Amino acid sequence: MILKSLKFILNKQTMKRIKTLLLFLSISTISLSQNTQESEIETYNTNISISEEIQELTTLLDLNEEQILEITNILNGISQKNVQVGSMNLIQEDKEEILERNNNAKTNMIIGQLNEAQKAIYLESLN
Repeated sequence: MILKSLKFILNKQTMKRIKTLLLFLSISTISLSQNTQESEIETYNTNISISEEIQELTTLLDLNEEQILEITNILNGISQKNVQVGSMNLIQEDKEEILERNNNAKTNMIIGQLNEAQKAIYLESLN
C-alpha cells in the first residue's frame, strides 16, 4: 500500500517535470522562431533601404555600373556595422555617436567613388 502511494507520488512529480519541460521547450521554440522572423524582416527592410538609396544616387549622379557596385558594397558594409551597433550594450548617446561616425565614413567613401562633377552634386544634395 505504501509502495503504491509512493509510486503514485513519484509518477505525479515526474509528470509535473515532464509537463514543465515540454512547456519550456514550447516557449523556447516560439521565442526562437520570433527572433528568426524579426531578423528576416530587419534584413528585408535593410535591403529595401539600400536599394532605394542606390536608386536615388543613380538618378541624382548618373552613376555607371562600377560606381553602383562599389557604392552598394559601401552601403551594405555600413548597414552591417549599424546593425551591430544597435545590438551592442551601450548607452544611447554612445550608439548615436558611432552611427554618426559611420554615416560620415559612408559619405567620405561614396565621395571617393565619384568624379568631380558628381562630387559637387552629391555634396550639394547633402545640404
